[in-house]
Amino acid sequence: MPSTPGFGEKLRAVFGLSPTILCLTGLNDGRVRDANDAFLSTSGYTREEILGRTPVELGLWIDPALRDHGIHELKAGRTVRSMECRFRVKNGEERVTVLSADVVMFDGEACILSALTDITDRTRAEAALRESERRFMVAFHANPLPMSITSLRDHRHLEVNEAAVRHSGYSREEMLGHTKPQLGFWVTTEPRERLLRLLHSEGRVRDLEVTFRTRGGEERRLLVNSEVITFEDEPAVLSVSLDITERTLYEESLRAANQAKDEFLAMLGHELRNPLGTLTNAVAVLERLPGDDTMRHVVAIIGRQTGHLARLVDDLLDVARVTSGKIELQRAPVELRALASRCLDALAQAGRTERHTVVLEGVPVHVDGDAARLEQVLNNLVDNALKYTPGSGRVTITTERSGETALLRVRDTGQGIRTDLLAHVFDLFVQEPRSLARSRGGLGLGLALVKRLVELHGGSVAVWSAGPGQGSEFTVRLPAVAAPVAGTAGSGAGPRPAPARARRVLIVEDSPDALQSLRLLLELAGHEVEACADGLTGLARLRTFRPDVALIDLGLPGMDGYAVAREARERPETHSIRLVAVTGYGQAEDRRRALAAGFDLHVTKPVDASMLDEMLGPATS
Repeated sequence: MPSTPGFGEKLRAVFGLSPTILCLTGLNDGRVRDANDAFLSTSGYTREEILGRTPVELGLWIDPALRDHGIHELKAGRTVRSMECRFRVKNGEERVTVLSADVVMFDGEACILSALTDITDRTRAEAALRESERRFMVAFHANPLPMSITSLRDHRHLEVNEAAVRHSGYSREEMLGHTKPQLGFWVTTEPRERLLRLLHSEGRVRDLEVTFRTRGGEERRLLVNSEVITFEDEPAVLSVSLDITERTLYEESLRAANQAKDEFLAMLGHELRNPLGTLTNAVAVLERLPGDDTMRHVVAIIGRQTGHLARLVDDLLDVARVTSGKIELQRAPVELRALASRCLDALAQAGRTERHTVVLEGVPVHVDGDAARLEQVLNNLVDNALKYTPGSGRVTITTERSGETALLRVRDTGQGIRTDLLAHVFDLFVQEPRSLARSRGGLGLGLALVKRLVELHGGSVAVWSAGPGQGSEFTVRLPAVAAPVAGTAGSGAGPRPAPARARRVLIVEDSPDALQSLRLLLELAGHEVEACADGLTGLARLRTFRPDVALIDLGLPGMDGYAVAREARERPETHSIRLVAVTGYGQAEDRRRALAAGFDLHVTKPVDASMLDEMLGPATS
């Protein structure tokens, strides 16, 4: 047993000021002889409260048996080193300490000098860490998504959850200790290299699409998120994967279906517009032939119904295009009142307004828009008003400006709209219920198209009605712009071309009816016409006939219209001929392809007789 002569003054100073918790107790009776300030501060007792009392009496030891073991060791001549003990301090809180003790002589008495280090905060932190790790592993293994932990150093699997085992086809034992390349997971190396670069540079990877191969050889598309963590005291990578194979296949099928829909719409437009073009041409020919009143009346009926059918086809195809974002606006300053005046003139010439009073009111107001599409908006609104307004009713179109907004109103005195339908009139295929005896026709597309076209212009459209029999009012709001400088475009339509003088015209069209009707129409207008039914013959006629204008269908047998145009532009003798694509294919992509192939103009069937002047254009020299 060590022997000392007792505490000197310096030793007492060290004892009192030491940050280590120190306590001196009798070896035989266990009563406190002294304690330093660190002991008093930690325990919460005063020196007077502890002197002469045993730690057991004070209730300090939570496990007295551990104390008894320590005293037994000391009495046996062995020191106590780094024994973890738990004490309860005065306020009832538990503290964890590391205890070292030895026997010393104090004023001639054998005493126990105990030195304690408070590790409560460290112990709590370690316990919290262990609990956090326990909870992490519980969540890790319970997660329904495949999860893995791999070494950042050598990429071996350190842990995998049950979902990863099921998804991969390997057992847990087969995966642990092996890398993903060793297991054949990676189909290609590039995504793995990218993932590793991101982990080393940023410490994380978000939503990386990769293709993995399972044990059975099946390839699965995954969305991987990874994070650098510490696992078992080494840098590691926690990865969670979301299998998006079915979603990817579904998206691919949607894209394929959308492509098929586009192709169907293009073919539908072609198949519908070809006969419509033929009918329109035939009606235009009949209008130029002499005949009695009955014949003119019948021809007018056919013309109106053909025009109605053409509008239905245009609405159907335009709704499909605008809902899929395939309409591109050709913007320019448009004066709405002038645009409305032209629309009403056209309706009057077609006999659509003769049973109604149609009035145009308001002031000129300009917007930045596509004149053709805004005319389509107005035509649909006015046509809707005429359709649902009885004969002798009134339709009023008003244009005005309110601050920075241009307003276009179409008001009628017709049958009105039920309150429960007001919120749905712009939905596709929505119409006022009607009996067979009072059917007004239509597909319920016009107002849906109006809404989408107006929104494409950055505007809005609304409807109001007081109810059945009270008429209705549609209001279009568009961003207004300043009137253009005099002499610039701004009316929404350029000047009409001068009437075409006699031209040499070549028609290349594989439909006999369409070819014959267009040929008759052009010959009645005084033009010299030749015609053929396929691309190769058309190309030869371009060289021999040397027309001023060639009207060429795109869907020709053998050599299509695009190829004809490209060949014609490459040959000096046909390079300068005006080429017009006259076709049933009317999508934006068709127009771009036609112009890129060398056509001067792309015209969609049916062709109104009034468009012929623009098609024929200026004569070549």
